[in-house]
Amino acid sequence: MKTTEVNESIIGKRCKCIFTGLMVTGVIEEADIYEHTAEVKIRFDEPHNWGGELYEYDFASARLHDEFGSLHHLEIIDDQYQTIRVTFSQTIREINKMFTNDYTNWQTVNLKEWIDNYESSRFTQIDEHTAIITSEYNMDCVKEWLAKNTPVRIIDNLN
Repeated sequence: MKTTEVNESIIGKRCKCIFTGLMVTGVIEEADIYEHTAEVKIRFDEPHNWGGELYEYDFASARLHDEFGSLHHLEIIDDQYQTIRVTFSQTIREINKMFTNDYTNWQTVNLKEWIDNYESSRFTQIDEHTAIITSEYNMDCVKEWLAKNTPVRIIDNLN
């Protein structure tokens, strides 16, 4: 990706990027332009271990004047996907208890696992009350299920 492509319209997009020499996937959470650099925050699909530490996100950046930096390795991989940002009135940790307390009914242990089990859908938590959800063709079903089964405060369409 070039620094000129960094803007708010890429927030919520699935991407692949380089982290510790490996190509990994995730969701773009932030996109910022500063005086000398452009920077994108990527929340990984799963935490990555490096040096005995678990990393859940990283930043890809590049200098504006010559494009030098890790940003040129970042690539959007889901232009066909629908993306929503969901804000819950309870914490996601509290919502997860619904699954663990009634595993027989849900057959999953948390909200992420439930959403990720919808074909072509992905759940990425970005703070204690908010998540980005992407789906290629199941978004209407995901939204309906969320409205019926979770304490949704706001659903924002990001594309």
